[in-house]
Amino acid sequence: MTAKLHSMRMNMSRLIQTILMSALCVAVGCTAVPRKYLEEADSTLKFSWLAATPKFYQDRLVVLGAVIVTEEVRNGDLWLHVKNRPLDEKYRPQLPPNPNDHEGGLYWIVVKKHNTLPSSYHHWADMTIVGRVLGVGPEGQPLLKLIYARGWGMNPEHDGVWEHLVDGNYAPTTPSELIRESDPFQPPQY
Repeated sequence: MTAKLHSMRMNMSRLIQTILMSALCVAVGCTAVPRKYLEEADSTLKFSWLAATPKFYQDRLVVLGAVIVTEEVRNGDLWLHVKNRPLDEKYRPQLPPNPNDHEGGLYWIVVKKHNTLPSSYHHWADMTIVGRVLGVGPEGQPLLKLIYARGWGMNPEHDGVWEHLVDGNYAPTTPSELIRESDPFQPPQY
């Protein structure tokens, strides 16, 4: 009887773990991209549209798939030249249907504070990125500022997540009520 009771307790424990894990997934979101970005990003955007008219999408938040082709450091920032990978319904990058598909073009990503990237990013076979469109980059290709990246490596130990965080406590702002007309640093009025 004690073996049967022990087995029932083990099954109940597994059930509770499963329920708690499911609740966590619902609360946090079991997706490659945090909900806060998905709510702001343009979910209807196709890469081919962005590639054709990057200036039209300037300042918009986009979610794309990528695989790193080359990287270089310019003015202290990391520039990644990437090939687009269409995303599936779980925001996981996929190979385009054929090598010449218009959704498989190239674009650039600028990474600020790249020293905070996980070292495993060199081993990421695919990435899901959230970026803010800056406009047109080298070779007329879209240029994005990286906000968030989820990378999948060839091995699970190479998987990683990176997010560009800005501490609001260090933002150089002056409340409008503290600006006086005699303030020499006041912005010009036009």
